[in-house]
Amino acid sequence: MNDSLYIRIEAGDPYDTGSLMPLKHEGEALVFGRSSQTNETDVSFISPYVSRKHAEIYMQDGVSFIRDLDSKHGTALNNQLLEPHMPKQLQSGDVISLAKGVILLTYLNTQEDQSDLTMEFTSPIQPAESQITSGLHIIPERRQISIDGEPLFLSGKHTDLLVFLYRKKNQAVSSDEIKIQIWPERMVAGSNDIPDVGNDEINALVYRLRKKLGPYGDAIVTVPRYGYMLQIN
Repeated sequence: MNDSLYIRIEAGDPYDTGSLMPLKHEGEALVFGRSSQTNETDVSFISPYVSRKHAEIYMQDGVSFIRDLDSKHGTALNNQLLEPHMPKQLQSGDVISLAKGVILLTYLNTQEDQSDLTMEFTSPIQPAESQITSGLHIIPERRQISIDGEPLFLSGKHTDLLVFLYRKKNQAVSSDEIKIQIWPERMVAGSNDIPDVGNDEINALVYRLRKKLGPYGDAIVTVPRYGYMLQIN
């Protein structure tokens, strides 16, 4: 294993947020995929949208590369979809997305950024004496939401959607990504296709969430003919 190169898992069952996976030595690939009775990968996720052998990261001449292994739902590097089997060089801090955001990873090179690998909260928790008293505040790791200092309690799907949009804040998220992330139970048995969820159902969920967010509902922006984006500082 390499003691300075890691993949940090930001989202991806069954791993905890912040789990670290060291890269292998040169000549060996760290393979990401979905585990089954007949298939095991180095880093195995349980989502049915992850291909059995989805992507791999390897070193060549001291440089790290990522390569999509012709996965069904794709691999993206910093929001750019990778062509199958075409390697891309990695830089410390790069964000890797598998299966349209179902899995989120960060590549870390501790020799480059001198990181101590301590996982930071996406939205840091404030000490009691300095709690935020204005604005929309989200702690995705705890699924905690507050508006102007007051806690906001949402149902499961509303929280799922808001946390997902927050994790990709200021980025356009497609309707297909939302279907996969919010309605995994709607996947047709034995199929890896997009869940059977209509756009009207997505629109209705977004409409209700905007209402619950009150004056901050407008932070959820419609991206015409594509999906939605959470526009937030």
